[in-house]
Formats: sequence, C-alpha cells, structure tokens
Amino acid sequence: MYVSMTGFSRSQIQSSYGTLSLELSSVNHRYQEIAVRLPREFAGWEPWFHQKMRKLFRRGKIQLRMEVLWAQQFKSGRINKDVLLAYCGELMDIRRGLALPLSIDVEEVAQYPGVLDLPRFDEEKEARTLEELFGELLADVAASWQKMREAEGSHLRCEVLAHLDEFERIAAEIESRWLPTRDAAFSAMKARVSEALEKMGVGLEEARYMQEIVLLTDKWDISEELARLRSHISKFRATGDDEVESAGRKLDFIVQEMNREVNTLDSKIADAEIRWLAVDAKACLERIREQIQNLE
Repeated sequence: MYVSMTGFSRSQIQSSYGTLSLELSSVNHRYQEIAVRLPREFAGWEPWFHQKMRKLFRRGKIQLRMEVLWAQQFKSGRINKDVLLAYCGELMDIRRGLALPLSIDVEEVAQYPGVLDLPRFDEEKEARTLEELFGELLADVAASWQKMREAEGSHLRCEVLAHLDEFERIAAEIESRWLPTRDAAFSAMKARVSEALEKMGVGLEEARYMQEIVLLTDKWDISEELARLRSHISKFRATGDDEVESAGRKLDFIVQEMNREVNTLDSKIADAEIRWLAVDAKACLERIREQIQNLE
C-alpha cells in the first residue's frame, strides 16, 4: 500500500465546554515523532493523545493541536484583589529601591499567575465524558487525515511505477545487449589465449584450456545479477500492492538491493553501451528512491 507521510486535517465538535477544534498535520521523518499541543486546561490529557496517536501510523513527524472556544460559563473570570494588591505592593517596593518612577500598569499585572480566577471543571469527575469527546474528535480528524495521505500515496504510486517500468525496460535492454556481447567476448578471449600460447610454444590440454577460459569468463558474467534484478522488480511490485500496510521502508530496502546489483554488473562489463545503460538504470532507481522516501 502506498501511503504518504504528508497529510493535514482539521475537525471540530460542539460540547458543553464550547467548540473544540483539533488540527492534525504530518511531514516526512525517518522515525515516529509525535508533538501534542493542548490548552492549559487539558494539559493532563497529553499522554492519552500520545498513546492513541502511536497506533495510527508507523513513521513520520506528526503534530496534533487543539483549540477551544469556551462556552460562556467558562469565559467569565474573577479578579483576585488580594493577589493583585500583593503583586502591586511588591512591584512598588522594588521600584522605590531602584529609584524608578512609581507607576504600575495594573492591566499588565492582572495577567500575572493567580490574579485572574477562571472557572474550572473537575477533570476526574468528568474524565469519562472528556474521553468520549476526545475519542470522537480524534477519530474524525484521523480518518480525514488518513484519507488525504492515501490520496497522496496514490499519486506517488503512479510516478513510482512509471519509473519502475522504465527501469525494467533498461534491465531488459542490458540483457538483450549482453547475450551477443558475452559470446563475442568469449570467442575473442579464446582466440587471444590461443594466440599467446602459440607464440610461447606452450601446449595445453583441451579440458584444462576450457577450464581456464570458464574461470575467466565467470568474472564478467552478469546472468546472476540480471536474474536477481528480475526477482527484485517482481518483489517490489508485490510489496507495493500489499493492502494491509504501507510499505515505504520495505520498498526502500528493495531499491537498495537493486542498486547494488546494477553497481555489480556495471563493474563487470567493459562494453561502453551497456555501461551507459547501467548509468541510466541507476538514475532511474534514484528517482524511485526520491519518491518512496515520502511513503510511510
């Protein structure tokens, strides 16, 4: 399955607390990384969100952010005059000690911790209600996020398979060019060895002679590399079509194996045309690798 690591979704729900909005965004990352940003009133629920999010994906960098437009009963606060006066008294003493003007911005002091008492709710008492509310909101935003990632993955799949088709064509062309080249190289090597032996006046048994030729040709035989490339291409297609899970990491490993086989056959072959085809094959694999780096 092709699922992109990049996605975005936003959902909201109405509740007795007000309007809760949840935003989910993700980008590429080698490992699984989760960041949760919650309003101060719900800070204790961060581990709960982390636990739920870990089950939704395997790798990528994801950020979950919640915003709350509080209902009227949670908006109105009460200024604690005793705390406000205590802050002002302390600030006045400090300004006198530093010989500074005795002026204080009361509205600014009102933002200090403990001055404004906001209505609170009992999280323990309402834990079940909050869990149901957060669960419904998270399920909705996660479904939309997953749908976007799958749609992006579908686009990536088309590009990857197009590059894979091109790579398969190049591999087939290398094989078709190598077969006659192999026979010609074998004959040329046999002739050179025979000529060298004649000049040296050395005779060699036919069996021994053919054994040495075979040992030399094994060093530049690429039939095994071509066979493994066909197997890797088949495995790549099957892995990508797996409907159970996204296979980005597995596909990356398969591409590495294909690149290793191309490098090996490139080092064995002396034919200029085949070596240029090997360069084209490696460039094609690089384009595939760039695309699958975006997959989960």
